[in-house]
This record gives sequence, C-alpha cells and structure tokens, in this order.
Amino acid sequence: MVEQINPIAKRMLEEWKKGMLTYWALSLLVLKPMYGLEIKKEIEETTSGKLRLGVSTMYQLLRRLKKKGLVKSRWEQTKTGPPRAYYEVTETGKTVLRTYVSEALSPDSPIYKAIGNLTQKMILKLHQEKRNKQ
Repeated sequence: MVEQINPIAKRMLEEWKKGMLTYWALSLLVLKPMYGLEIKKEIEETTSGKLRLGVSTMYQLLRRLKKKGLVKSRWEQTKTGPPRAYYEVTETGKTVLRTYVSEALSPDSPIYKAIGNLTQKMILKLHQEKRNKQ
C-alpha cells in the first residue's frame, strides 16, 4: 500500500505544477521582463527546489504563451554570450492573470474559500484519526 502512495502523490503534485506554471510564469513577468532560464531559476529557488523544471518545459510554456498572445518577446544583446530573448506580459496576459486571481486566488473568491475550508476540515479530521489510533 505504501509503495502506491508516493506515485499517486507525486502525480497529483505534477498535475498541480503543470496547472500553476502558466500563472507562475505570467506573474513573474508582470514583475519584470525575464529570459526563460531566469524564470526557471526563480521558480526553482523560491520553491526551495520542490518545483524542478526542465529547460525544454520552460521554453515550450513560453512558446505556448506567446502563441496565445499572453507574452511577447524581444531580443537583447548580452555583455557575455549570445543575445537572449526577454519575455514580458501583454495586456491580454495581464487580463488573464487578473481574472484567474479574482476567480481562484483572491480571499473573496468562492473557490479560495472552499479550498481553505475543505483543507482545514480535512487536516482536523486526519489529526483526530491519528490521535484516536494512538
């Protein structure tokens, strides 16, 4: 049974990561224009390495976002090495972020409240069950 738990939990985390990458990348690009490896590094560092991304994953995401009109890119010469593509959020991308935040992440959102309430109840229930077994 235990050997089945880790793969299931890992899959849930992978699904969550995949769903959150668009939000995460767009949010970082609202703060400042960045190049792909910089976005990857920022995500990995701020999650203490819990979210690891392949280079190809990052650039595939950026291509999809660009194709949807959520980001645009510009090439800049670097002091060392080849030119880099810097990405920034378009107005459409900002609108998508505002909508997503208001629908899912804002404390006023029904989804946010429901997830918070459910999580609180679930943690209490699991804690009670653990105490009862001791």
